[in-house]
Amino acid sequence: MKYFLKRILLFSSPIILYILAALIIDPYNIIHKEHNQKLIELKSQISYKLNYPLYKLKEYSDNPTDVILLGDSRTNKLNPKTFDQLTNLNTTNLAYGGGTLPEIIETFWYAAKIHPLKQVYIGINFNLYSANNNRSRVTEAIELKNSPFSCLFSQYCFKSTMLIIASLVTNKTINVEKPNYNRNEFWKYQLESSANNFYRDYKYPTSYHKDLIKISDYCKKNNIKLIFFIPPTHTDLQHKVNEFKLESSEKVFKTDLEKLGLFYDFDYPNEMTENKDNFSDPFHYNDTLATIVINEIVTGNIKNARTHN
Repeated sequence: MKYFLKRILLFSSPIILYILAALIIDPYNIIHKEHNQKLIELKSQISYKLNYPLYKLKEYSDNPTDVILLGDSRTNKLNPKTFDQLTNLNTTNLAYGGGTLPEIIETFWYAAKIHPLKQVYIGINFNLYSANNNRSRVTEAIELKNSPFSCLFSQYCFKSTMLIIASLVTNKTINVEKPNYNRNEFWKYQLESSANNFYRDYKYPTSYHKDLIKISDYCKKNNIKLIFFIPPTHTDLQHKVNEFKLESSEKVFKTDLEKLGLFYDFDYPNEMTENKDNFSDPFHYNDTLATIVINEIVTGNIKNARTHN
């Protein structure tokens, strides 16, 4: 019997050690609020990037704000502190790296249920506006956030815990998202692989468009300022629309957004979007353009954005 118990204990020890480590580190702050500055930094570098919705929705549920930003990595680029300064309201950026339209929609309703909203900024590019771009991590994130046990044994908690421990032990920075390309190679990859994947199977998002109309109606009814904007992309990416013969579909997309709320379009050929120095890759603009976008969509003082009548 003693031998059997020893075997059980030996077999169980890795699981017990993991549980203890995960409870202490708590990568997504599900169990306790983090006060250790080093762990806060590591979680923002590792846990955050392994599951954006889980990390951000937990933060928002703990500290809801009057203003929210929704979108993908291009909206995630916008600094909420700049919004705070311009609006005199607290802002949370609920945009996710690799975000999709269904994630935007579900996150809006989650945030609106938690806290009365005053302003909502939604960044949507044409490549998101497709029925086939339908992945959503938000439902799972909400379930994990509401179930500490499930979160503890999720792949995100396990991987985050292991990587955070590795970083603490080695004292090395772990970059979860760093591509194995130089800038020119990654630029080419984004155009020839990522962009083509978005546009190859484009399908008008009838259902998602109806969901956006519901959001628009809700904001009107509840006196919420709703702003849609199209973040700038480099003209190399813009040309992909022509390559896949989607010009008419893109025009419908911009018309749809214009009818839903205040609308600002930064994604068209101009001096800003033709300059590669303004972008890290064809999809993602730099801090200079981010500041321009924020100032125009918040103040309405348009110098670079345009609308489509």
